[in-house]
Amino acid sequence: MKKTSLVLLVLFALVSPLVAQGDFQRGISFYRQGQYAKAASEFEQLVAANAKYEDGWRILGDCYLKLKKYNEATNAFQKALQLDNNQFVSNFGLALAYYNSERYRDAIATLARAERLARTPKDQYQVYRTRGSAYFNLQAFEEAAADLAKANSIQRANYQDSLQLGIAYYNIGNVAEAEKFLRQALALSGNSVEAKKYLAQMDYARAISAIEKKDFAKATSLLRTHLNEHPQDGDAWFNLGLARLFSNDMKGAEEAFQESIKNQPDNWQAHDRLGYIYEKNKSYQKALQHYRKASAQSAQAKNSVARVQERIRRQQQQGKS
Repeated sequence: MKKTSLVLLVLFALVSPLVAQGDFQRGISFYRQGQYAKAASEFEQLVAANAKYEDGWRILGDCYLKLKKYNEATNAFQKALQLDNNQFVSNFGLALAYYNSERYRDAIATLARAERLARTPKDQYQVYRTRGSAYFNLQAFEEAAADLAKANSIQRANYQDSLQLGIAYYNIGNVAEAEKFLRQALALSGNSVEAKKYLAQMDYARAISAIEKKDFAKATSLLRTHLNEHPQDGDAWFNLGLARLFSNDMKGAEEAFQESIKNQPDNWQAHDRLGYIYEKNKSYQKALQHYRKASAQSAQAKNSVARVQERIRRQQQQGKS
């Protein structure tokens, strides 16, 4: 989650009388028009003329942020903080510069200072979502979830916040909250590949759990939903085959195992299961074909090959008599 926008919070009445007003007004005008390069040029001249012009360093830092010149932004905000370290905007701006430079630990440390200076819900929201995202990028998911949850309590319906909060909860094993926020993210952005991916993984995990609990109807439903979105998932086809096999739906199991092999030709377990189904149906030649493919990786399948070969031999002898 990249953040490059910082609200300009400057009390114009406090501009130093030593600053040339024409240059200041021109710089502010460029800034408000979104001409940040021109605005930066004006404020570079102003701080060069007066190195103790804290407002100028702060505005210049924000111009650099918007121009994605993060090293220059870092330097400008640091100069502003040397002159007044109690400004929320300068602390938060420096944190954003660190964040966008992927200096996440520095961003987190700076945001701890900004948090103490955040007086409004808007400022607090920005601190929590930025720090939560920094923790997220460091894969510190416990801390990320804590901060992103605080941000969400202040301002909801932000796609990126919901997505990262859902993924953070997923990684710390809080399934219920993970699903809640991932579905919220998906509602905010219907094409979210990330939200769909994690929700699919959760549904798939529930399907496997349902198989283990012998709730084959639930497993079947979940796996079919998963396969509608991921039709080339060979493992999911295999597990659907198991759910149908354990439900005594031989035809459904056969079709699922065949799809599994289509997507994973080397899945010896699917071949083994198909061998079992065909053997049970007395289609011994088909059973032998699949058991042989499974036998390369399974000693049990080698025994099955020998057993089916014996069945075929007896069947052929009976045909001769």
